[in-house]
Amino acid sequence: MAETTLRVRLRAAITLTIAALFLIGGWTLRNKLAADRRGEWVPARRGDLVNGVQVNGTLAAVDSDSIGPPQINDTWQFKIRMMAPEGSDVKKGAPVLGFDTTDLEKRLEEKSAEGEQARKEIEKKRADLILRREDEKLKLAEAEARLRKSGLKLQAPPVLSGVKERKEIELEYALAKYETEAVRARLEALEHAAAAEIRLLESKQQAAAAIVRQAQDAIARMTVVASRSGTIIYATSSSRSGGEKKKVGDSCWRSERVIEIPDLMRMKAKGDVDEVDAGRVAVGQRVTFRLDAHPDEEFAGTIVSAARTVQQQPLTRDPLKVLHVEIRIDRTDPAKMRPGMRFQGTVELGRTRNALLIPRKAVFLSARGPIAWRRGLVSVEERPLRLGQLNATSVEVLGGLSPGDRVLVARDGSQDVPKT
Repeated sequence: MAETTLRVRLRAAITLTIAALFLIGGWTLRNKLAADRRGEWVPARRGDLVNGVQVNGTLAAVDSDSIGPPQINDTWQFKIRMMAPEGSDVKKGAPVLGFDTTDLEKRLEEKSAEGEQARKEIEKKRADLILRREDEKLKLAEAEARLRKSGLKLQAPPVLSGVKERKEIELEYALAKYETEAVRARLEALEHAAAAEIRLLESKQQAAAAIVRQAQDAIARMTVVASRSGTIIYATSSSRSGGEKKKVGDSCWRSERVIEIPDLMRMKAKGDVDEVDAGRVAVGQRVTFRLDAHPDEEFAGTIVSAARTVQQQPLTRDPLKVLHVEIRIDRTDPAKMRPGMRFQGTVELGRTRNALLIPRKAVFLSARGPIAWRRGLVSVEERPLRLGQLNATSVEVLGGLSPGDRVLVARDGSQDVPKT
């Protein structure tokens, strides 16, 4: 009887224990699920806490070849016909930018026709000159023959002819001499006039040929090739509305830069610091930053130059002013870095090394002070915190957590204590 009673009590105790475990597990699971709905869990980690001022900006190449329209005489505006795709890799000498050649081809056609017409006129003028020269030479030969005949008659003794006949011979000789001289003068004038006309036509032909060569050279130059191997980047200009990039079909002036081929092995960062923090920034300060396109990797550099005065941000209507700084990057990663990529970083004013860090959004406020919610193996517990330095993203934990502890980071930005 006593043994039976003991078994009944043992079974009841086991049942109550199982029920209690279920209740505790359900309560713990409820707490975990309630916390999970408020955010995500991240581990506390050791690292350097950097205090400083915020800097934002874009990457740029230290060395970059800018490509625009060719410098062609009497041509000021160009229409883009072809552009190599942005981001594509090109080899030196490959076509990367082309412009419309319609006007040049029209000029080439007109001047080619003009030069051909001049050539034909020269050939015709030379052929006419040959015919007229031969005709005048024939007339000259006839005149010279009459002159010689008259001269022979004039050489006869006067006694052999009468006075009247002698006068006729003298007149005939004078007329033949005049005619001979006139034909020679006409032939010489013909040579001079024809030579002048031919020189004029040749000059016209040469001028047309020169324009044809220029047009042919200009047409060839309207396709611009890469001066170096690299990656194509479309250039932006402050003169364009909103910093827009050129595209096929757009017009551009001869001095505009359309494409850049940067040296991706050497990059720099161009940053802006808010006006209120400008006085705390100086050349030589260290900078850490993350690219918007690769937020998981941190890069570092050093400020090598800073503007003397603050200026309004270009391409914006924001009235706030900023200080422009240039940052030399310690390590360039060509696989991840491209000119124009935006970054966010911190100009280092102070550094706490090997601190235990958690995100600022992992710190919640309670009536007892700052706390964190730590996730254990089977429970979520509240941990009072003793805090040290902090920056825009992280806070130093001096007590209350250990490295590796997983803490809740608020998803919605709320810093209230989770109601579990």
